[in-house]
Formats: sequence, structure tokens, C-alpha cells
Amino acid sequence: MTHQRILACGDNHGDTESLEKLVEATDGEEFDFIIHMGDITNAYKTDIETGVDQLRAVEPYFETLAERGTLVYIYGNRDKERAFGGSPTHVSEEYELSVGHRLQAGNELTVDGQRFTADPADAGPEDILLTHGISQEAFFQSSANAYFCGDTHRARQFKTALNTGYLHNDKGFNGAYFTATLDDDELKVAVHGLDEQWKGFVCPDHQWYGRQFTPEKFGCGLCKFGPTRQFMGMASLAFRETADGKTSNATASVQELVSVAREIFIDSDQLADQFEQYLNELAARETAGPTDPLAPVDDDTNRLRTP
Repeated sequence: MTHQRILACGDNHGDTESLEKLVEATDGEEFDFIIHMGDITNAYKTDIETGVDQLRAVEPYFETLAERGTLVYIYGNRDKERAFGGSPTHVSEEYELSVGHRLQAGNELTVDGQRFTADPADAGPEDILLTHGISQEAFFQSSANAYFCGDTHRARQFKTALNTGYLHNDKGFNGAYFTATLDDDELKVAVHGLDEQWKGFVCPDHQWYGRQFTPEKFGCGLCKFGPTRQFMGMASLAFRETADGKTSNATASVQELVSVAREIFIDSDQLADQFEQYLNELAARETAGPTDPLAPVDDDTNRLRTP
């Protein structure tokens, strides 16, 4: 029987104050694993030299955390420089952390008898899956024992999948970290705000989205901002599945896409209704917008294609 206590966090974006508060808040605690979900630095938004300086500044906090549990980390999209063409430099090419165990994108490693993988297709029932960017299919239906991700800055849980939100965001606010207990197919999660109380809740209008975690003063992110950002990726995945991977000379009906979404994400009437409304709006447009994942088919308000 698996029984593990896990500290999960990520997306500090080069900030050390949030890590200092995390270290202080967990003083005296012990964990089987401490997992950092990437965007350790902010090299993408600054430059590679600043990113390397941030990585060096982060290292002492990682060293302290590693005394409380086995540290496993991945890098995120911001841990490399912004480059237009060519091959962008990654912070790890300039400086290598001397602490913890790095899981590289698409790879796997075994630490203290636990196998970690960064490949959703490679995740088995005894594994812990880690990715920086969220895999929508894995979040709802991963075959892994547990799945942790970051990147979106929207912290939420669905069964044994957890997005850790952020430790520090672009607006200068400190966020939260998570303590979790993993027992076989159950993940019990508690959220801990660094500067203010955070809460966990399920929005009745978006139950399919899972349990959300936000500061006490905030409510459902989908109610406030709408589900478009969520549905964009889901629409692309559903179309690929419906069209057998084709991206040209293929179309799919709204109902086909909704049906596939119920299969690969979650079989929910609430999701189906809201996803269908989103797809109908795409199909009713004259042309696809710059960020629309699918485009309307001429003279057919019920079919979509890739832009």
C-alpha cells in the first residue's frame, strides 16, 4: 500500500521571498517527497544572465527543503531565454543545481523506490507523473498513481491530479503551496497560502473543473474569466481524436467533438453543455479568430475544422 506525504509547489518565477516563506512555514515538518513544478527562474521574461543569478539565489532554499524530504524538480517554460528563431539557452546550460533530482522533459527517473515520469503516455499505476504544462487528458484521466503540474497559475485538483498554481506571480503576489497525502488511488490535499488564507472549493456551476484553490477573497476562476482558455486546448485535443490526427482536409461536427470530450476528459452533462455552447459559438463565426483552435466550415454552422 502506497502512503506518501508530499510537499508540492512551483512557479516562483525567480522570486526567493516566496521560497523563504515556504521554508519558514514548513520548519520542523518531514516529507517523503518535495516536488517543484518548474518556472524556477524567470529567464524568459528577463534574460539568461538574470535567470542564472536567480537559479543561484534559489539554491540555498532548495538545500534547506531537501533536508525535509527527497527533492524532485522539473524546469518550466520560463527557465530558458526568449529567442526568436534558433535554439534558446536554458539556465541549466549555464548553471547546474547541486541539490535535488531533476526530471527532464519526456524522461523518467526512480528515486527512493518511487518512479517519476514526465511523459503522460509512459505513466503507469505505480508512477508519479510530473509535467510543467498541463496535459488536459492526463489531468482528467491519467493512469498514473498521481499527477502534478503547474504553469497555468490556476490551482485545482481532480481526483489524484493537482495543479499547484504559483508561489509568486507576475503581479508581485505570493501564492500558495500544498501538502498532500497519497494513499493508493486517493490524494488528500491541503492548501497553504503564504501571505493570506487560501480555500479549496468546488463551484456548482463548474463542478467538472474540479476542486479549485484561491485566496479567501476570490471565487471561481471560470465564473470570473469564462471557460474559453480551458476549452481552447480541449477543443484541439477532441478534434485531433475525432479526425484521427489529421490537421488538413478534415472536419468534425460539434456533436462529435462533444462526444469525444466526454470520453477523453470527463463524462459530465455539465461539461458537455458548456463545451457545446463554446463550439457552437466558434461554428457561428464568419472566420476564426487569431487564438481560436478551430474554424467554422463554410455554409455549415454545425461543423468545424482546423484554422
